[in-house]
Amino acid sequence: MEHQSTPAALEISSNRSLFWHKSDDLDKFRQPELSGSTVQAVKADDLLAFANLRLWDDLEWNQMFEAIKNDTTQADLCRCWFATSHFEPKQYKPFCDWVERLITLISKLEQSSESPRPLSFVPLSRKLLSATPGDADGDEVNGASISFKTGAVCVLKGEANDVRNWSQVLVPIEFEKRSPPRPARKSFNSFPGSSSSSQTRSNSTQSGTSAKGSDTAAKLKTKQPHIPHHIPSHTPLPATRPNSSSLRTYTPSLTDNQLSHYAMETLSAVGDRTHVFGLAVKCPNVTLWYFDRCGAVRSPPLNVQDSQGQDFLAFVKFLSTLVYMEDDALGFNPFFGASPGTKRVGMRKNLRNISIKVSELSEASLKLEQELVRRAGLVGRATVVYKAELWHQGEGNGVSVDAVLKSSWQHVPRIPEYDILQELHTHSEASQHVVEVFYKMEGPTVSSQRGRFGEPKPQVLDDRALRYTVAECLSPITKLSQPFHIPHIGWSVLQAIKFLKRAGWFHRDISVGNIGFKLNPDCQGVIVKLLDFDLSKEIGSNSKGPHWTGTLPFMSIELLENREAVHKIGFEVEALMWVLLWIVQVYVEGKEEYGDTEHPLIDWFSNDRKPKTLAGSKRVYLQQVDPFTNNHYMVLEPQMKSLARKWDAMRYDLLRMRDEANDPKLLPDRIYGDEGVQEIETWMIEDRHWNVPKRYCTCGTHCAFD
Repeated sequence: MEHQSTPAALEISSNRSLFWHKSDDLDKFRQPELSGSTVQAVKADDLLAFANLRLWDDLEWNQMFEAIKNDTTQADLCRCWFATSHFEPKQYKPFCDWVERLITLISKLEQSSESPRPLSFVPLSRKLLSATPGDADGDEVNGASISFKTGAVCVLKGEANDVRNWSQVLVPIEFEKRSPPRPARKSFNSFPGSSSSSQTRSNSTQSGTSAKGSDTAAKLKTKQPHIPHHIPSHTPLPATRPNSSSLRTYTPSLTDNQLSHYAMETLSAVGDRTHVFGLAVKCPNVTLWYFDRCGAVRSPPLNVQDSQGQDFLAFVKFLSTLVYMEDDALGFNPFFGASPGTKRVGMRKNLRNISIKVSELSEASLKLEQELVRRAGLVGRATVVYKAELWHQGEGNGVSVDAVLKSSWQHVPRIPEYDILQELHTHSEASQHVVEVFYKMEGPTVSSQRGRFGEPKPQVLDDRALRYTVAECLSPITKLSQPFHIPHIGWSVLQAIKFLKRAGWFHRDISVGNIGFKLNPDCQGVIVKLLDFDLSKEIGSNSKGPHWTGTLPFMSIELLENREAVHKIGFEVEALMWVLLWIVQVYVEGKEEYGDTEHPLIDWFSNDRKPKTLAGSKRVYLQQVDPFTNNHYMVLEPQMKSLARKWDAMRYDLLRMRDEANDPKLLPDRIYGDEGVQEIETWMIEDRHWNVPKRYCTCGTHCAFD
């Protein structure tokens, strides 16, 4: 199996800490996302074909372009920009002034079938834009709300006077200063052609961690990050690299990393964008970029200094596409389209309170209410989950029910989550173990979008499809916050894992965020269920997905140490154990609480550590002398210590069996098969009685909520 050269946390989690806007973090995450075959180089004209415009075939457009070339004002503004090109921050306003003049002239075109989009290029200089906060279980991730600098942005003209957030941005822009010419020096140690024109940008002029003052900057440097309830999961498929000259190995520059970071923020800000364009400016060159959930497409650098040249023509055409192309071509997802009768979409801060028709085949509709989950990242699933009001007969007709709308970019070969859940619910007992599902919708694939660049069947590495699932609304499992809930959660999830095995499936991503519960409407009893089946796999299927998948803190030690390991039911059970140990150490009354100290289990997920090192930390944790519970869950300390010691003893037996078989990768059924599951189930029943609720609901059958 071939794997991309990617940090472990990036390979198995789409979680990019939204609050780590430091240059080293940009290099760590964005650079692997843009390296190798994820960046496709195309000709400028091919990139412009995406807009599906034929403006430049018209006589009127060509006359307008001649007027631009002969316009002395734009020529003077362009020269002002060139004059400041050695000083990055001083470029922002001259560049924007020049482009604004070009936009003004382009917008005078009268023969276009579309009215011009009112655009403004805004220099931000030292102004800070608020990063998009991550969401988990409806709560903003701790520490996610920070601000940082960028040089300039393209926005709608109505937004230009008060640009504060990435939700206002249409096109992000990144600048790179040009190295000034150096006088020749005679030296015995100098050689012809040995000087370098590259120069690293100073963090004092534009930094990913540009904070709101020295105090904030100090905190960002010293305080360890909090992480969300649900650390999202992602594993790239084995990379079958297309044989195309357009997909050559690419090494991104710092400017590329920064621009991709801004593109990530633009894509994540609202959740209604399928792609975003960007500009990388290194005077006299401008490179056109397009970012989506499989990587990026870029043009060659365009030298715009000569208004008579083909590169200048291509740049003016690009600006024309921004002014005249349709909303969907600009990246606005038609699924969350404008209201009927509205020609252009307005910039939104969020998707709350909008109504969506679920399917052309039914009257069902959704009204979005609250954002529950938002995933950061550029390449990946980019999952967004909204709590919604579902009307099966159309809004206002009949009785509505609580539901969730999940939008995510899933690998094309994977079986859609909706189809998996539909199959599972052919079993009568499924409603007690897994989330119910109502509707599905299919959006575009990345390859279909990139097909608009002119290549009929573009070769996209690990193609993704945008899929929507409408499902039952479950409450976060951490809201079952009393100590007597923990045994019930453990028992319920173990039974769900066994049900999936009987039905022929592995979940493959048991985690805190993928367990929820609902209350029985008759007795208010708790019913614990599994959700998020994006990474699930049919047992015995010839899946094109890798076995190595999951959410980092909850992954089996065996998976961390051996990514080639064939998935076993014991991996699911071990993940459940880590979930329980996580909750009793991290949560108090349903919320993360550990003061100003570093995360108590940071060794389970620290981004700068290798998987085998994380596995070693987990092995040590099973044997630790320190308490396994915080004060809130202290009454469970004997049971949680016993659970940890039980798994440690089973792992000791595993090592002994491997020595006897002389097979260091042996995964015996006694530990990771049905026998191992039975041993854990027996541990839960004997003396501890986890199979019996500690408090009953009013009907005397289910566990009580409080």
